[in-house]
Amino acid sequence: MKRRDFFLVSASSCLIPLIGRAAAPCPPPQVSVNGANTVTTPCGPAAANSYTTNFPGTENPISEGGKWSNVGGDWTPVKTTPGLACGTNGAKDAYDDSYAHLSGFGADQTAEATIYIASGIPSSESHEVELLLRWADSAHNARGYECLLNFLGGMQIMRWDGAFGAFTGIGAGQVSTPLKSGDVFKATITGNVIRVYYNGELKCSATDSTYSTGNPGIAFFKRVSGSNSAFGFSKFTATSS
Repeated sequence: MKRRDFFLVSASSCLIPLIGRAAAPCPPPQVSVNGANTVTTPCGPAAANSYTTNFPGTENPISEGGKWSNVGGDWTPVKTTPGLACGTNGAKDAYDDSYAHLSGFGADQTAEATIYIASGIPSSESHEVELLLRWADSAHNARGYECLLNFLGGMQIMRWDGAFGAFTGIGAGQVSTPLKSGDVFKATITGNVIRVYYNGELKCSATDSTYSTGNPGIAFFKRVSGSNSAFGFSKFTATSS
């Protein structure tokens, strides 16, 4: 299946692993803090961490006091207006997704976002929102796991392999009902098992052992047509343990 072809995939095509390696729990429990703040609690080799934001500012690129990062150089920044995060790509008609990631998270992660979707997006346009897991970047290099949702309900799990345009599809699924603002999109990784949910229902899953470290984040994609702000996130929470 070629990424972003926008044909519908059935839930039966989703890869559902029977077993996966789960990381050992790490007390104390994570602390959740609202209002675009982050708390880190030392806990053995990894730290419990939580970060929640409703994107209160106007920023391009997103920073929120230096908490978000994108140093890849070949990809575009995420921008925010109060209550919305969205992409800035599309001019090059290339895989220059807009992304930003956090730092300081443990390997087992959850990324959860509330979506915003405008009405009447033409079916000829291409729009994606993306949750990132175990993400890391450096100049001309971005790697990790991307869990994407297009505005028609198609879902894929992609492994980014570092270089610009280098990625591998490892799972696919489908949301069967029309998307609407306020729906919740969630992705988790525990050990080598990635699971993707929509409104609390498991829609897609895959196993991959390529990356064992990295941080959660957000990303967006579109082609030339349409508005970046038509499909985005109004709230985001990331946790790890």
